[in-house]
Amino acid sequence: MFRELARKNKALSKNECIKILKEEKRGVLSVNGENDYPYGMPMNHFYCEETKKIYFHCGKTGHRLDSLQECNKASFCVYDQGIKEDNDWAYTLKV
Repeated sequence: MFRELARKNKALSKNECIKILKEEKRGVLSVNGENDYPYGMPMNHFYCEETKKIYFHCGKTGHRLDSLQECNKASFCVYDQGIKEDNDWAYTLKV
C-alpha cells in the first residue's frame, strides 16, 4: 500500500515513534483539500496509548473536516524539537 522506506537506516522503531507522538504536542495534518489541492495545517494533538489513537484539537466544522469527509486519506507528521549546531541556521532532528 505504501512505498518502502528508501533509507532503512533512518527508520525509527515503533517505540521511538510512540515516544515522539506522546512527547511532542504539534504536528502537521495534510489532507486532499478543495479542488484536489493539498491542504496541510499545523495542529495540536494527543496520543492515547490505550486506544492507539491520535486525537486532534479542532473545531466541529471547517475546511479540514470537510476535506476528510470528502476523502478520508490523510497524513500526519510529528517531529521532535530538533537541534541546531553552533553557527548553523538549520535545525536537524535529534534522532
